[in-house]
Amino acid sequence: MLLNWLRRRRRQDGTRRTHAAEGRSDLGRVRDTQEEGAIPRPEIWFFGGKGGVGKTSCAAAQALALAEKGEPTLLVSTDPAHNLGDLFGDLGGRPRAITACLDVMELDPEQECERYLEEVRQRIAPLVSGERSATVMRQLALARHAPGTSEAALFDALVEIILTPPAPLAPDSSSYRHILFDTAPSGHTIRLLSLPEVLGGWLEGMLGQRRRAVAERSLWLDSQQTATASETGSSAPEDPISEALEQRRTRYKALRRCLTDASRARVILVSTPEKLPCLETLRTREALESHGLCVGGLIINQCLPDAPSEVSGASSPSSGEAQADWITSWREQQYQWAARLEDAFADRPCLRLSRQSRLPEDRESLGPLITALSSFRPWRHASSCRQARPPHPTACTSAHRPQHQR
Repeated sequence: MLLNWLRRRRRQDGTRRTHAAEGRSDLGRVRDTQEEGAIPRPEIWFFGGKGGVGKTSCAAAQALALAEKGEPTLLVSTDPAHNLGDLFGDLGGRPRAITACLDVMELDPEQECERYLEEVRQRIAPLVSGERSATVMRQLALARHAPGTSEAALFDALVEIILTPPAPLAPDSSSYRHILFDTAPSGHTIRLLSLPEVLGGWLEGMLGQRRRAVAERSLWLDSQQTATASETGSSAPEDPISEALEQRRTRYKALRRCLTDASRARVILVSTPEKLPCLETLRTREALESHGLCVGGLIINQCLPDAPSEVSGASSPSSGEAQADWITSWREQQYQWAARLEDAFADRPCLRLSRQSRLPEDRESLGPLITALSSFRPWRHASSCRQARPPHPTACTSAHRPQHQR
C-alpha cells in the first residue's frame, strides 16, 4: 500500500514538476539549446578588484563604450553598495534601458534572498505535510538571516542571468552581445565565482547519499511488497528530491563550463598604482586562475598625469615647491607599482587611466573613461585558462609615463 501511495503521489506531482521544468528550473534544456546554437551566447565580463579602485566607473564606462558601438549590452551590479545607481539613477532587480543598446540592473541581496527562499518553499511544500511542514517552514524563516543565505541567493540570480539571460529592452535587439558584472570587492568576487566548483562537489555528495537512501528504501519496499525488479529500479529517477538535486547539479555544471570557457568569460581586474591594491590584485589573479577562471586584462586606474598642474589642487601660490615635490614623489611611487603590475600581466592587455580632476558622479562625467576604454578588448582564448597561456602583446598605454620611461 505504501508503494502504491508513493506512485500516486509522484503522478500527482508530475504535472507540477513538468510546469516548473518549463520555467526557470530546467537549466538542462536551456544548456542543450545554447550548445546547439539556438540561443546566442553573450560574452561575460566580470570587473573585480579591491574596494575603492574604481570598478564601478570602469564597468559602467566599458558598458557604455560597447553600447555606443551598437552592441547590445547588459550591465549588472552584484555589489550590495549599489554604486551603479549613483551613476545611472534609480535601478532595481529588472533591467532598465539607459541607451538604445545598454540596459542596467542591480541585484538587491535582500530581494534575491526572499525570492530564493520562496522558491525553496515551493519545492519543499509538496514533499512534507502536517507538523513536519510547519517545522520545515520555521527553519526556512530562520535561514533568512543565516550566514551564506544571501550569497546563495545572489549566486542563484547570477546563474539565471548567465544561463538564461533576459531579452534586451530595445525592440530591434533579440539578445545581448555582452553581459558585464560590476562585482563587490575581491574576496566576495572570488567566493562568488568559485561557488560552481564548490557547490558542484557538495551536490555530488548529496545526490549520491540520496540515491543510496532511495535504493535502500526500494529494497525494503521490495521485500515488503514483493515489487518487481523493474519497478524497484525505476523508483530512484522518479524521486522528487533526487530530481531537484540533479537539476541543481546540471545548473552548476553548465555555469562552471561557461565561467571556465576563456573564449566567452573573463575577469577584468581593476587596480590603482599603489601598494595595497597592487598586492591584492596579484593575489586575486592567482586565486581566480586556481579555480580555472580566466583573467582577461588589467586596468590601472587613477594614474597621476605628468604635469602637476593637471591634478586638482596640485599647485597654488601658497603651496609652492613643497607641494610640487609631494606630487612628484607620489607619481614616482605610482610608476613603480604600475610597472610591477604590468610585468605581472605581461601576457594580458593592460590599460592605464589618468586620474581626473573630478571623480565620476554621473553618466556625463564618464566621457573620458568611455573614450579610453572604447578600444580596450580583453584577452580571450579557445581553451581553459588552466592551460599554459601563450604570450600576448600588452596594450598598456604610455601616455602617463614620465619621459625617461617612454
